[in-house]
Amino acid sequence: MEALRRYFSPDCGNAFANALPELRQRIASIQFCPHGSDFGVSGNTFRAYVRWPEPPSIVYREWAQGICTELNIETLEQKLGTADGFNVWHTALAGSLQEHWVHRQGRELSFAHTYKLIDLFIKWLSMRDFKSLQFSQCLVSYANCALDSQTLSKLNECLSMALPLSKPSMGDIHSMRTYEFCQALIEAFASHYGGTRLLFDYFAWRRGGGN
Repeated sequence: MEALRRYFSPDCGNAFANALPELRQRIASIQFCPHGSDFGVSGNTFRAYVRWPEPPSIVYREWAQGICTELNIETLEQKLGTADGFNVWHTALAGSLQEHWVHRQGRELSFAHTYKLIDLFIKWLSMRDFKSLQFSQCLVSYANCALDSQTLSKLNECLSMALPLSKPSMGDIHSMRTYEFCQALIEAFASHYGGTRLLFDYFAWRRGGGN
């Protein structure tokens, strides 16, 4: 990814670096409650989840609340201390959501929809205060960026519009290869300027665009 640096936009990079102190303040800034939340996914997002027998928002929130009521932070502190450990947990969450979705809806979510929900859920967790600096730091270090039109457009801007996409969207994330490639691009840019993929997600949504 070293060759990518020539495409990094200095203006976007400086904006990201300057925003990092503010973005980091959002981590663990809200008291955790495992009930009565949208768990990081609003009604606007669910407009893209069409033709399901049950309201997608309800099915997602059932799943998320179940995960939250069973969270064991001490165990997660040990499991998520490495990128590999985080990826195992991330994959398990995706499998759990897919299983719940099929049980309630009768068929699977698409890859793009599944992974966006998982990454938004983890982003929601990152804002919650679990009284564990270690857990919060694991999420900051290893969490992925939720891929959608906002974050992908910001990524293209940060790469000086090098990606040949005029209107990138979540629907462009067709497979794990596409997902991992985009995460690698975000990682290369974010780490170069002192941040992480999760903080880039916050940056992309900062006041509608980050700058």
